[in-house]
Formats: sequence, C-alpha cells, structure tokens
Amino acid sequence: MNSLASSAFRTAKKLFAAFTLSAGIVLGASVPAQAQAIDPCTVYLCMAGISGEGATGGPGCAPAIAWWHSPTPAGLAVYVYGVFIPPASYALREEYLSSCVGADYLTNAAIVQEILAIWGSEP
Repeated sequence: MNSLASSAFRTAKKLFAAFTLSAGIVLGASVPAQAQAIDPCTVYLCMAGISGEGATGGPGCAPAIAWWHSPTPAGLAVYVYGVFIPPASYALREEYLSSCVGADYLTNAAIVQEILAIWGSEP
C-alpha cells in the first residue's frame, strides 16, 4: 500500500509541475515584453544628427531619441522620486554612448562630447 501511495504522490507532483510550467509559459507569453535598449551606435548616430553633426535620420530615429529622454530603467534619463537628476543622466548617457565601438575614435569622441554638451543634462 505504501508504494502505491508513493507512486500516486509522484504522479501528482509530476502533473502539478507540468501544469505550473504550462501556466508559466502561457502567462509569460501574454505579458508585454519590457522595453529593450536601443543599440548605442544607433543612439549615437541619431543624437549626432539632431546635434548638427550628421543626417537627422528622420522617423527612423524617433525610437532612439525617445529612449534617450525616457526615464530609467527603460531609458537614459535618471529620475529619483520624479525629479530629473542631470549629473546622473549625463554620466549614464556618456557611458552608454561610449559603449558604441565607433564612438571612441578621435573625431567621433569629439562628437560624443558635443552631444553630451547639448543633450547630456536635458530631461
């Protein structure tokens, strides 16, 4: 009798695990995905364009520019208790732009500094 109860308990555990996994997959698929970071080189090119250092990029740059101005963690503007924090935003944006492989060349580094001078501390 004991092995029969043990076998039924294992079967119930397996069914419960399968149900939980299935429910997690279904519920996970129905939840909208978190906003993903825009590629740092795309942000660099778009911000350079609106800073006067290249083509504006048109509507294709709208997500990158919006992400630049969006609050963290979904964007690059740092807010604490609803108050914009310019030095923290500047530092985060500088670090992010610098992660673009092409942004560290001599001429491009100057453009990064120009972007930050204009937009680094803007909400």
